[in-house]
This record gives sequence, C-alpha cells and structure tokens, in this order.
Amino acid sequence: MKKKNENKGFTLVELIVVLVILAILAAILVPALLGYIDRARNQQTVLNAKSALTATQAELSSVYGKNATQLTKADIERIKTTADVPIYNLNVYVGVSATNNHAAFTVFRVAYQQDATTDWIYFDGKAWVEGTGTYGATAPSDLTTVKGENATSFKELVLYTDGAAANGPLDLKQ
Repeated sequence: MKKKNENKGFTLVELIVVLVILAILAAILVPALLGYIDRARNQQTVLNAKSALTATQAELSSVYGKNATQLTKADIERIKTTADVPIYNLNVYVGVSATNNHAAFTVFRVAYQQDATTDWIYFDGKAWVEGTGTYGATAPSDLTTVKGENATSFKELVLYTDGAAANGPLDLKQ
C-alpha cells in the first residue's frame, strides 16, 4: 500500500487570503499608531511650553526678590537654561496695575514656539491652545483681555525672537 504524501504545502489561495488579512490589519493599525505619535508630539510641545512658563515665572520672582524693575539679558538667558527646553519664540504677558505691585512680576499669558517648523502654542490664562501659521494670525483674541485677574491690563515682553534672547533690559513696570 502506498502512503500519501502528508507534507502538503499551503495552496496559493490560502496564502493570498492570509496576505489580504495582514494588509487589512496594517491598514487599520498604521493610522492609529501615527495618531498616537502626533498626539505625543503635541503633548511634548505643551510640556515644553509649560516649562518655559514656569522658568519665566521663577525668574520674575527672583527679579522681584531683588527689588529690581527690569529683566536683563542674563535673566532672559537664564530662563532658557532653567526651562531646559528648546525656545524659538517666547512672548509673555505680565500684569499692569496701579494697586497691585507684584502684577508686573506675574506671568498671565504666554505665546510660545518651540522651533521654526512648529506652530505657536498659547496660554490664555486658563488653558493651552494651539495655533497655526505665523504669530498673531490665529492667536486667541483674549491674550490681552483682563478677566478678573489682579491687573488692569497686560504688558507684552518679547523674550525670544527667532531663537535669540532679547537684548534687555526689559522694563517690567510701565
């Protein structure tokens, strides 16, 4: 009696079915994975902006403690060193108030750009919002609006422009 060959391979149809199933899974998974990567990049930008905000507030507190009224170039460069994040553009809005002396040393709003290729990100006093394009084109309209803060208006301090620190000194009070 002859034995049948039991080492049969897969048929061409079975291989094609497996390949089609793998292609469908790849088509589903790749966009999902790319979405995670984009969200992680955006979250990293927000974290970098928060670090820049915290470092700026710390430096302003230090200047306030020295009883100074100006932010020097060394102070501005120390912000980038303290934050330890890339800063391409950084504009902060400090308070102006006749009755509240420390409003000028408090950061109320921030406009931040990590590098030349990323969009601006803004802190409007409550939340971080993403912008697109050049500064001002999609900036939140309420960056200069006072909403119950301890200030009557805001003063914009341009700390970094195109990766370079402002020459300083920048007056904190008007």
